[in-house]
Amino acid sequence: HVESLEPFLPCPKDSDGKVIVNKTGMGSSAALVTSIVGALLQFFGASSLPMIDQEVTAGKENHHEDGLRIAHNLAQICHCYAQGKVGSGFDVSSAVFGSHVYTRFSKSIINKFIEDVEVRNESVKDGLSLAETDSTQLLALVTDADQKWDCTVQPINLPKGLELLMADVCGGSESPSMARKILEWKKQNRETGFLTGYYWKDLKRCNKKIASLLSDQYTKKPFCDGLARDGPLIIASRTAEQWRKPMPSTWHEFDGSSWDVALQLLDLRMAFLESRQNLKGMGTAAGVPVEPDSQTVLADATMKLPGVVAAGVPGAGGYDALFVIYVKGPPTNGGKSDQVRDEIGNLWRDLSNKDDNTVVCPLSVRAAVSGGLCASSLQW
Repeated sequence: HVESLEPFLPCPKDSDGKVIVNKTGMGSSAALVTSIVGALLQFFGASSLPMIDQEVTAGKENHHEDGLRIAHNLAQICHCYAQGKVGSGFDVSSAVFGSHVYTRFSKSIINKFIEDVEVRNESVKDGLSLAETDSTQLLALVTDADQKWDCTVQPINLPKGLELLMADVCGGSESPSMARKILEWKKQNRETGFLTGYYWKDLKRCNKKIASLLSDQYTKKPFCDGLARDGPLIIASRTAEQWRKPMPSTWHEFDGSSWDVALQLLDLRMAFLESRQNLKGMGTAAGVPVEPDSQTVLADATMKLPGVVAAGVPGAGGYDALFVIYVKGPPTNGGKSDQVRDEIGNLWRDLSNKDDNTVVCPLSVRAAVSGGLCASSLQW
């Protein structure tokens, strides 16, 4: 279990002394790039980032918004350059702004700049060389002097009583190569047995449904009060199949009853199931393991547990990670965990013990109400 490990452990090395770093498949490379960019900007006074646990006044909030925007633009450019211009930019945007619904920026905004830099650095073996004209263009792009950046960020959060759990599954997969194959398949407009573009259109519908539930339906007072009141003891102790039946405390249905809340959670569960079906179908059609069979087995087994709303493969898909959204159960371990979280961990441990080729490790990360890039004062 990751929480049992000491922080800042040295990385293992192979027989040649090369450091071994496994990807988690959850935007770790983007988070690293964003952190380094933010730290350098903050250190040199090029931007101002919000401090952890600091109350923000109106004036400072605007100042921090400018700082986050600059950090976002520069991190996007750095990450796209490092990954070969592949990716939606969502990982970087999440690292900067926290949980949100995202619309990507137009590729044309940074494409020419990156291509020019690549041409000038073809003969450079180590490091990166920027001409004066490159630096001027970079400054204009980062500060968005021409207001070209057209990405959108709409904050979104899980309601209190729903929790997120992430798992690292074995090693990592190459997101850029997987993304390339999917995009190539899309470009070819390959027939999939349905209408052309069926998976993309239906996946978009599912994503909109999920966003609508979290940003609208699950923010209403009856739902929030019902989840807080009956979530830990009633809803979290039952499987999704049992949610369809009346709950012991409320044999009749009314807004905010345990049964009403459970039925609304089933809407989210169904949206995620449909999303998974589209992703798996798309991957099969494109010849890319977006949701491999082994991950399907793991996600399906997890979704059968009491309290679990949904489980699936995050990001670009592959073999390397899993996410779970569940109803928080009664607290355990002094409030550091809860009964549902513990049961999920037990299932993953048992599955790992049965299969030498599968190691499912629960991660300590959680969904934050307010997240994203921020500065902190560390006492070393």
